Amino acid sequence: MKNIKKVVSLLLNESTQFRKIASFLFPRNTELKIKLLKHSFLEQLVLSYYDEDSIIEKRFFNVGAGNQRSKFNFWSYIDLESSKYSKRGIDIFYDLESLSSIPVPNTHAEVIFNSFVIEHISIEATKNLCKEAYRILKKGGVFHSKVHSYEYGIRLLNKNVISPNIPFECRESVELVENFIRIHKNKIKSFFNEKNEYVIQSLKDPNAKLKFDSGDAFVYYNATAAVDNLAKNSSTIKSTLDKLDSDDLYSFYGALQKFVDTDKRQPHQHNADYFSKEDLYTYIKDLGFSEVYFTQPYQSVSPALWEDMLNPIHHGFLYSIEAVK
Repeated sequence: MKNIKKVVSLLLNESTQFRKIASFLFPRNTELKIKLLKHSFLEQLVLSYYDEDSIIEKRFFNVGAGNQRSKFNFWSYIDLESSKYSKRGIDIFYDLESLSSIPVPNTHAEVIFNSFVIEHISIEATKNLCKEAYRILKKGGVFHSKVHSYEYGIRLLNKNVISPNIPFECRESVELVENFIRIHKNKIKSFFNEKNEYVIQSLKDPNAKLKFDSGDAFVYYNATAAVDNLAKNSSTIKSTLDKLDSDDLYSFYGALQKFVDTDKRQPHQHNADYFSKEDLYTYIKDLGFSEVYFTQPYQSVSPALWEDMLNPIHHGFLYSIEAVK
């Protein structure tokens, strides 16, 4: 029964047709009526809160959108034309690293949003994005960034902890796991060994193992294109990382970037493009925004940013910063 309720709840959230059918079949069901009211609340609020022109002209911009799409039709999507993500639904093709102007008029936008974009681009590109957001936003408009936390990655590394993001959410480590499982025809087991390494082992051939220690996990998720060069440099990636100065994060990530293979670097990867949250805050504040503050998922003064799709938790590798013009 619990599973049936979960499926019904999912269909009510995701399917307009199912909501219509359910409403027709059960017109006197109070619980269903409340669910339908709750589902329509956010869209009604946004449509009421913002000017009609802003809704019609889609003055809500998701920059570096990738595959992220809202269920509401008032968003405009901006992304790199050569991105490996789906191009379907992208309204403006734009390269953040070009440092050029985003092709949107001055004081036009209600919201400029980016989710896990800043950590993929250079500091200069990040600064340009912030400047462009200030230019494009109308007075009272909101600039909201969800950012990968390089600081959190260092803390896990120093504590010798492996994040669940590795090996199950980083594209490159997932490929390693998938290939290993296929080769061994799904007959595998997993465990943590005495060195606190995560091991996936073949049941037929116990000598066949795929291992991840905290150093591997850190690099796959914070400097992906450096993996091969670091592996060549020493017997383990962690032994090389231990030689770097982790007390000064700019120094640490600067040294780590020297191992990044530019030929293997991809837009979706994290590659040690570190810009501290404190420096980001100061830079945004100095642009002239009236308010700048750190926040959390679902915490925004713009109801357009309350949608589930726009609020990934990301296993702790997240901080959010918001500014009001």
